[in-house]
Formats: sequence, C-alpha cells, structure tokens
Amino acid sequence: MGVFLQLSKSQSRSTSAGSPGGDNHTPDVFDVGPAAPAGPLPRAGAGDASHGLHGLLERGATILAPLLFAPALLLSYQRLSQAEAGWLAVPGVLLGLAFGDFVTGLVHWAADTYCGEDTPVIGRGLVRPFRVHHVRPLEICDHGLVETVGNTCILAAPLLALFLALAAYGETSPASAFAVFTAIMTVGVTVATNQFHKWAHQENPPPLARALQRAGIILSPEHHREHHAAPFESSYAITNGWLNPLLNRTGFFRRLEGALRAVGVKPYREERAAGSGK
Repeated sequence: MGVFLQLSKSQSRSTSAGSPGGDNHTPDVFDVGPAAPAGPLPRAGAGDASHGLHGLLERGATILAPLLFAPALLLSYQRLSQAEAGWLAVPGVLLGLAFGDFVTGLVHWAADTYCGEDTPVIGRGLVRPFRVHHVRPLEICDHGLVETVGNTCILAAPLLALFLALAAYGETSPASAFAVFTAIMTVGVTVATNQFHKWAHQENPPPLARALQRAGIILSPEHHREHHAAPFESSYAITNGWLNPLLNRTGFFRRLEGALRAVGVKPYREERAAGSGK
C-alpha cells in the first residue's frame, strides 16, 4: 500500500522495546537480503508520492473515507436490524477484522516478494516503502495521519461510496445486508491497518491503542517482531496478526509463490539474480 504502507519519512528519533528489533537499539541497516532497496535510502516517495496531485488526493481521500465509512456502516446495520438480524453485526465485525488481516497480509507479501523499485506505477509508491521499512523500521513513527493512511484511503473511498449506495438502496435480506456490512468493515479495517502498524512500532502508543494490542484486537509489537527477523518471510498479516499462525504453519505464501513460479512468475530476488548472471 502505496496501497497500504507509505512507510518512510525522516529517521525516527527514538527506539522502542515495542519495535520489531526487540532491543533498545535498532540498527540503521538490517540484513534484508537480495530484495533490499538498491542504493541510498532517501525518504520513500519524497518529491513525488507526497507532493503535487497525489498529495492532494491523499489529503482529500483521508477526509472523505471516514465520512463515507460512518454512514455506510450505520445504514448497513440498520438493514440488518430491518431484516431482524442485527445480531449478525458481531460476526460481521469479527470477519471484517479477519478479512482485513488477510488482505493486508497478501498485499504485504506481494510487495515484499515481487517487482522492484523501478516497476511502473507501484515501484516507488508501494514496493520501495515496504523494503525501506525493513531497513529503517522506526521511521513510520514519524508519519502524520495523511502519510500513514492516505494511499489506502484513495483506494477505499470509491469502494465505500459503492457500499454506501448498496446499504441505502440494496436488498434487505439478512444475507445481502450481512455481506455489505462485512465488506464495509473489511474496508474500514484495511484503511486503519497502517495506523495499527505504526502503533506497533511506537514506544508509547496511546493508551487505547495499547489496550487493543493487549486484547489482541490490533497488531501488537510482540507479534509484529516476528516479521522483522531476517529474511522477513513470515507473519505478513498486519491488521492484528490473527491469521499469521495459520498462514505460517501451512506455508501458504510459499505455496502461492510455487504456484506462480509454475506459470512463469518468479520472485523479484530470483529475477534479479538471473539478470545478474548469479
């Protein structure tokens, strides 16, 4: 995330026991392997992703997304209530949290594994920030709200507008109302994920955030630390990490890589190694 994660800004001023480094000093460089960013590491997106038209889109979408999310969720709940199925809001919230965890994990894995910094459209806005984040994980703590969630809001706003229309004018059957409610929750959770991720790196997150971390509702520093151990090939899900044990144990992403390799789509590290003759 360009879709979910625009992750680099100025070097963080602090280190954290809650940072994935796991000690009181986070090194400037991690052993990130062949997928590490090439060359010097300026602020990701500096001069392009956070300026000009894209910057305006980020700011506008950051305002618009919650203005669409709140009425869409309320209307979809009213639809559930009209269908005498208001109780389905509880599993809808839980499924939204789980689906958001999977979506963010899938995007995170793809950005870590495929394409490069020079890939058109997504290279600098999506791929490079993920990989710079492995090198300087605490820089995310310096991001403001727009830089943290703006890119995600750009994609989320049209979806939320669609779901708002469905909630307002769609069918009122329990199944359709439940589907719309869960979809809205999934989008909302996905938008908030990079803020959860930022809190997981902060030494002193807000009290409410820390309470949610301890309850396992959002990503905790202790859980996220697993991903920040080289070679950074596990625990990709970063909404709350609920799905990571299952995805890790089944080797889901390694199997997915194998399936893609079988049809000729190779991870970036393999493509780069082949191109350099190694």
